[in-house]
Amino acid sequence: MKLTKFIKVITAFLLISLGTWYFFIKDYNYKITFKTNQAPGVVYDHILKWNNGESAYKNVITLLKKSPFNQVEQNLLSGDSIYRYNWNIKRENDSTTEVTVKIKDENHSLKQNFQVIFFKNAFVKKSIRTVETFGKELIQVAKTFKLSEVTKSQIPAQNCLYISLNSKVNNKARTMLDNISVLTDYIKDNKIDIDGSPFLDIKEWNVDEDSIVFDFCFPIKEITNRPLDERVKLKKTKPKKALMMIYNGNYRASNMAWYALIDYAKINNIRIEYLPVEFFLNDPHQGGDVLMWQANIYMPIMEVQ
Repeated sequence: MKLTKFIKVITAFLLISLGTWYFFIKDYNYKITFKTNQAPGVVYDHILKWNNGESAYKNVITLLKKSPFNQVEQNLLSGDSIYRYNWNIKRENDSTTEVTVKIKDENHSLKQNFQVIFFKNAFVKKSIRTVETFGKELIQVAKTFKLSEVTKSQIPAQNCLYISLNSKVNNKARTMLDNISVLTDYIKDNKIDIDGSPFLDIKEWNVDEDSIVFDFCFPIKEITNRPLDERVKLKKTKPKKALMMIYNGNYRASNMAWYALIDYAKINNIRIEYLPVEFFLNDPHQGGDVLMWQANIYMPIMEVQ
């Protein structure tokens, strides 16, 4: 008799505890998990750009917090409702990334917790549609570029003229385009011979702020004298061991290769410096199929002290 009573007490306690957690403590109303073959950084980048299908002029997403390549928390404004999306990104194996989305109706959380127990209400259906659409967008993004296998290589030494610039990661191509005439005019006016492909040399990358400081460089032959200029400078880079990948696609999205290289380094326990170098083998001004544009992307391997 005492044992039966004890079991009833324990059962009641567990049910009350579970109910309290489910209705008042759990920080989401519905959870969705899907898998992709994209690197965690590519998924993370797309989440930060995500605007639920709306134009850039109608910002319906508010960023609450983020942990680079791992987690993003956002608020989605839909009509009069506010939904919180908590995205968690985890590399499952060498070829699969698992994405878990915890969704909460900020204004009707208790109601949603109760209803989702019994049926797929409008909130659940809307959540599923939204995440499915996001997944389809991710597939389309993957079709806009190609990445080669990763190899161990060496960043070649270069004698170059350069200008120092800064921008957000996703604006680097536009920033280079807006400033390229500073370099090309200087080279043309001073009859300097170009000796190779232009390249971008990252000097600082603030991953949390998604901002970079970089040198935009044109390789040249050795020169002994050159006219002074406030912006155009001369340097000679040193060769450095690196992970290397060939990227094909529009150069504005070449940072997709950065994320793939970072992911490869993590999987293979290779210590790297987050200071990518990009060599651009095609002239975007000539147009053509962007999937034929090539950039060689390097991520320096950290030297053992």
